[in-house]
Amino acid sequence: MINLIFQKFLLKIILISAFLFLILFKTSIAESFLFSLSTKGIKFGSFEMSAVENGNRYNISSNFESSGILGLFTQVKVESGVHGKIESKKNNNYNPIEVLSKWKSLFNQKQSSIKYKNKKIIHYEVLPFPRENKFALQISELDNTIDPLTVTYWLLKKRHVVNICKGEKLVSEGQTIIKVIFLEKKITNNKINCKGEFQFIKGFDTNKYKKKNYKFNLYYKNNSNDKKIFSVTNLTFNTRLGLIEAIRF
Repeated sequence: MINLIFQKFLLKIILISAFLFLILFKTSIAESFLFSLSTKGIKFGSFEMSAVENGNRYNISSNFESSGILGLFTQVKVESGVHGKIESKKNNNYNPIEVLSKWKSLFNQKQSSIKYKNKKIIHYEVLPFPRENKFALQISELDNTIDPLTVTYWLLKKRHVVNICKGEKLVSEGQTIIKVIFLEKKITNNKINCKGEFQFIKGFDTNKYKKKNYKFNLYYKNNSNDKKIFSVTNLTFNTRLGLIEAIRF
């Protein structure tokens, strides 16, 4: 049942995004992303995302694929979609309404659904069952968080120079809380480097996550006629498995 719901939801996101891009381009903002992912110089996957903003609404769809290398990353495919409201374009505040994700590996597949109301999670479900986590938080403890796909768009979207490296977000996939913050901003010619950190706040197994802070770097470049608008060209981020580099095409 949830598979059919997910397919309909994802199709709706794609059709809405395409319609707004083709018909309402005068009043909407559309942006697409395609990144090649590698570690230690070896490519292991790709990430693709499309986002459309129209008025005070936004729609995002994404696809992540990993080929599996050296036993570090298994073959996996993740499809996700989210729609929500834009509370403030000036301050880049995005509030999700509904998120659906589907991921499949060689040995397993799952689907998840999260619904929000008034910045609170009112529904969280994973089928056939959520991952085992005795430290998992209750949804009542996840107020004022946003989903991983929305925060990814928030991090990667093109920005006005005055808004680059600004803001912080609390993120949850339904069990844990991660805080995303910026720490430093460096400007060189028409390039900008933002240094930030993922802070693992609550809901994590302390034996597996002894290190709670993971650094990331966003690299911006001015590629438009407007010299004050910058886009992400690549990024790096630390994980438990090592440093990941994402190059944008």
